[in-house]
Amino acid sequence: MDSLWRSIRPYLSRTVRYLHISYLETKSEYEDTYLGILWIPFSTLIFTGMLALVFRHSDALPPSSFFLYVLSGFVLWNFISDSIGGSTNIIQKRLEFALHNNLSLGGLFLKILVDRLFEFGINLSVLVLAMLFLSPSNFGANILLFPPFLLLISIMSLSVSYLVNLVTILYPDSGNLTKTAMRFLFFASPVFWLEESKAGLLHLLATINPVSYFLSLAREVFGVEPLSAQVWMIGGSITLASAICAGLAFRYSQHFVRNIQ
Repeated sequence: MDSLWRSIRPYLSRTVRYLHISYLETKSEYEDTYLGILWIPFSTLIFTGMLALVFRHSDALPPSSFFLYVLSGFVLWNFISDSIGGSTNIIQKRLEFALHNNLSLGGLFLKILVDRLFEFGINLSVLVLAMLFLSPSNFGANILLFPPFLLLISIMSLSVSYLVNLVTILYPDSGNLTKTAMRFLFFASPVFWLEESKAGLLHLLATINPVSYFLSLAREVFGVEPLSAQVWMIGGSITLASAICAGLAFRYSQHFVRNIQ
């Protein structure tokens, strides 16, 4: 037991250090406001409320259930959006930070991942509180799937982040293209429209869009949707494929990235 603790202690210590840095950086972004860091969950609630009111499916779900559906999707969407759209210039803009803090290339991307997880955790607390208030019965054995869910989205975020950044280094115009594509991807993903009502084009979008499966994973963990083994298998397969591609890209691009440094 002692040997296990000694082996994981450095990683836990580094994670806590990164979380503390993430908190300080996030706090500094809102230091001129009265609400401060609370603007993160407040803005999430405002936008989710607007989506739930405008796109409410009164014939399919009651208002409270649809609000939780949209909120659970939007919380994860923010994490996905940051993982893709926020990764176009990490190497180009954060190398000085990495050198100052003695971080390797992999360490830099892990630090950025912790930043995303920190903000994701803040928004996740809003979802948990909303569920406790609106539908406490949703909490069941499904919540035990949260650790593997968190592992999947963390690996996916880290993999996609490096791949996106590498592509934008090789093809600079792809950075703006990626940010534009994220706007279309938001509407093409079941963040605020119900998969149960999909037909025609919506059915195609929900089937071929990888984001759809991760949104379903989040909703299944929190009891908003019933469990589906197929969704977990597809989500795991997408994550594995992304991790393999990112691992190969990292291995064969390190020399190229060092030249950039």
